Amino acid sequence: MYRPPYVAGSFYPADKSSLLKIIEKFMDEAKKNIDFKDEEGKFTGVLCPHAGYIYSGKTQAYSYCFLSESPPETYIILGPNHTGMGLPVALMNEGVWGTPLGDVKINEELASRIVENSEIIGIDSSAHKYEHSIEVQLPFLQYIKKDFTFVPICMGMQDKDTALDIGKAIAKSAKESIGIIASSDLVHYGSRFGYTPIKGGKEEILSWIKKNDMEILKMAEDFNISGIYDFINKNEYTTCGYGPLSAMLSSMKELGAKKAKILDYSNSYDASHDYSTVVGYGSVGVRC
Repeated sequence: MYRPPYVAGSFYPADKSSLLKIIEKFMDEAKKNIDFKDEEGKFTGVLCPHAGYIYSGKTQAYSYCFLSESPPETYIILGPNHTGMGLPVALMNEGVWGTPLGDVKINEELASRIVENSEIIGIDSSAHKYEHSIEVQLPFLQYIKKDFTFVPICMGMQDKDTALDIGKAIAKSAKESIGIIASSDLVHYGSRFGYTPIKGGKEEILSWIKKNDMEILKMAEDFNISGIYDFINKNEYTTCGYGPLSAMLSSMKELGAKKAKILDYSNSYDASHDYSTVVGYGSVGVRC
């Protein structure tokens, strides 16, 4: 089965040369600022945003700089389900995904192991047909690693028990070196999203957004999965991929990770200069 690049030309350039140019720009900027003091490890996990590259590409690049230090051959990409299509937790277990930079094969062996080790994950390609959260990660991966395979998992169901089940299934299935990518944006603030808990001027709104987004990122640093769910439920916080984030943290903790690290934070205001509608973006890295 071939899955074409559905959001090429909207979330990122459809032209290969233009795509490489924008990724290179963001990667060069991140390399100047990222700290590479972590020891190398067999397993690497990252949190990456998934908006259009002009908005979140800067922060996304930090995660891929972290991965590029010792890039694995295989990746598991966890993303939320924005379309509502398919099974509640849908893994695509075979086929090829295309991007303007070429084709990427699904790792069928690893996909089968993950499904066998989970009580929740089902095999379903329909959930992935129009979903952007996983697709937008592939061009960055192709930039740092010429040949690799991956397993896409789309999470429509993001409760804590589901995230922990997925995390344990990934950890049990990880026989070789892998990278685990959690695709999630942070707050979605504004009437467009039906979420305006803070009123006021630009500085007040942007300060509130950063403060609360950093709460999520700090809890991710400490593998505080329960804290993430408590914070989101208490504040009805509009982080779209808290399930993928929690599953990544759960799997890395199962594999022996002790500490994660915030790599970068930004939000859409930096590019749009519109504080009435703001989406937050975070990059977190963990290695063991």
